[in-house]
Amino acid sequence: MKKSSSLIATFLFLTAIPFAVMAQNSGEEIFKTVCSTCHTINKGRLIGPDLGSAPQKLDRKWMISFIRSSQKMVKSGDPAALAIFNQYNKIPMPDNPYSDEQINSIIEYIEVTGRATEVATNATATPSDSVSVPYSTETVQSGQALFNGYIRFSNGGPPCITCHNIKEQSLLGGGRLALDLTASYVKFGPSGIKAIMANPPFPAMKMAFLNHNLKDNEINAVISLLKSVAESKNSNQDTDAGGLIFFVLGLISAIFILFHIYIFYNNRKIT
Repeated sequence: MKKSSSLIATFLFLTAIPFAVMAQNSGEEIFKTVCSTCHTINKGRLIGPDLGSAPQKLDRKWMISFIRSSQKMVKSGDPAALAIFNQYNKIPMPDNPYSDEQINSIIEYIEVTGRATEVATNATATPSDSVSVPYSTETVQSGQALFNGYIRFSNGGPPCITCHNIKEQSLLGGGRLALDLTASYVKFGPSGIKAIMANPPFPAMKMAFLNHNLKDNEINAVISLLKSVAESKNSNQDTDAGGLIFFVLGLISAIFILFHIYIFYNNRKIT
């Protein structure tokens, strides 16, 4: 009897595995985990386009290829892929190594949800400004300290300056491994920036902040800094203020050194 019960339990466990795997990889689950950082369904543009009407407008086979590797299609010169890439600030969508079945389930979830909500949206509208961010001199200063690493993120994440730079009155210049964030507030709006920082869609950033989630007050502080930079007159300058300052200081130092060499050289005693 015990042996029979054990066999039945084993059988039930094994037959339950496929359903568990399917549930974990359902279109809804994948969309909410991966896609929702950059896209909405009939809630307006975020970082990428609103996908509410995409299944009705786009060819299914094209969508599968684009979702799997949009950059491959961009590099191949696909007109539709290039148009989307250029319209949405040339932000590359990370590749998604899913099967056709998984991508189809994502598209079906978008289609069903889109029809259910039926909210009229403008796909070309500016990024949503629905996120309320406290904005003051203190929050800007706090954001600058976090961005430059003067204050560490509470959960140990790396400072933004490691990979990014902004054109502001700072001698630190910043990293060049990722996007220049000077105009990020204008491009993405507070909602887009918060979505990226809360759930990074980009592989390098995702790894950097793995198990180092940012707190809301830290995200808001960085957003305040980026808003300040976007609104600053310095953001509209074509030259890099930090690089110019370094050049001027270097030139002054060189003149100072050459002047002292000349004085000491002429006044030295000949033996």
